[in-house]
Amino acid sequence: MNSQTEKTLALLIPGLDGTGRLYYKQIEPLSKRYRVHAWEFRRRGSFDLPDLVNEIALGTENEKPGSMLVVGESFGGMIALQLALIHPDRIRLLALVNSFPHYRDRIRISLACRLSALLKRPFANRIKEYVVERTLAAEGILAEDRRLYREAIGFVYHPAYCRRLELVRDVDLRSRLGEIAVPTCLFASGKDKLVSSIAEARYMHSVIPNSRIYEFPRAGHALLLTPGFLLADYLGV
Repeated sequence: MNSQTEKTLALLIPGLDGTGRLYYKQIEPLSKRYRVHAWEFRRRGSFDLPDLVNEIALGTENEKPGSMLVVGESFGGMIALQLALIHPDRIRLLALVNSFPHYRDRIRISLACRLSALLKRPFANRIKEYVVERTLAAEGILAEDRRLYREAIGFVYHPAYCRRLELVRDVDLRSRLGEIAVPTCLFASGKDKLVSSIAEARYMHSVIPNSRIYEFPRAGHALLLTPGFLLADYLGV
């Protein structure tokens, strides 16, 4: 057995993009200790949260019990939480990055769901790209990483993106957070414009029994792309 197959799995669950490609800065450092898999969800437009969890569960069913590091970013954190509730025996450590158990800004998410269909139109998509570019630049994301971000987003399957937005609107895991039995690390950015990340992380920390919190006051929602931030520095590498 070679050294790579002897490593335990670091499962990286993506956010709304669903591609796993936005973990690119984190993969090599994590690979020093883990066998890293940035998950890419199937290209389908009809699913619920249990379907996404089951897709991952089936894809990792041969991992050793209690061995996996599971990371969930933004919406991916909801999937990671549900996975930890259903299959706690598979997970050694859970990490949530700028995530939430329930999206509290109801007006924003309802509006996003209604407008998401317009993103197939070139003009609307150009407006979104302009806003995202400005936001990433304001967060201190380097020009090359902004380019790679745009490249990764080009792989997003639009019907699935719209459905994931609907799940953000509809899912509420708050009542079950106290059942999370695995050690949990919470990463939260102070200048996140999409999620009240620090407030959400502090709330989860207050109800998840074995959790710790790391706050980054100057970072934005794209913490995974922030210069100097590496998950490996906090997750046992």
